Amino acid sequence: MSTRILAFDTTTELCSVALMIDHNIYDHKIIASRRHAEKILPMINELLAEVGVTLKSLDCIIFNRGPGSFVGIRIGICVAQGLALGADLPLVEVSSLVVLAQGAWRIFSIKQVISTIDARMGELYCARYYRVSDNNCWRCYSNESIMTAEVIAAELTCCNTTLQQGSWVLAGTGWNNYSVLENIKISDTIFLRKIVMSPEARDMLPLGIHNWRNKMFLTPNQAQPIYLRNKIVST
Repeated sequence: MSTRILAFDTTTELCSVALMIDHNIYDHKIIASRRHAEKILPMINELLAEVGVTLKSLDCIIFNRGPGSFVGIRIGICVAQGLALGADLPLVEVSSLVVLAQGAWRIFSIKQVISTIDARMGELYCARYYRVSDNNCWRCYSNESIMTAEVIAAELTCCNTTLQQGSWVLAGTGWNNYSVLENIKISDTIFLRKIVMSPEARDMLPLGIHNWRNKMFLTPNQAQPIYLRNKIVST
């Protein structure tokens, strides 16, 4: 049975689109700071035309529910809702933080990841993940949260840290703006590799396909953003 799934991401400055046809992945990505609304639909249409498939021939659409840029999340969800309604397709949601974990796994094959996204105002969205199987399942050690770099560093270096021994990846955006995270040393039994990266649509595909195969669908009106912060702008 042929599998045709579209994914796209607008939660950070990186705007990306990916399409899976059976086991083949095709993707486009650009830096589009504050231009996501202008770029995302043309990128989707260009990729569909390039691969030679129509929107209505797809099995589902994967969207990123956040956390991330307030405007970017809203744009992505609105586009997902519109495309799903027009083509009568189910939606599958993924978290931007677990997408970062999947991307870190793709690059380093390390199963333990600390994901961060710059939340501005001196804070970061953060979560810790462990890859529990080869079917793209991730366990979250703690709930997705928003905290300062100092709090994140303190939690990771305190004597009762829950980090398991072995190799970890600190992946995402924002952490490199803070010396307390750039220079962090956890313990002699934990090796921490660091990479600045944004969530990418190609890494949404394995996560979304897992949910799709388990019939974890959403209708367009069920698609909701996750912000983690009630106060969106500084006053």
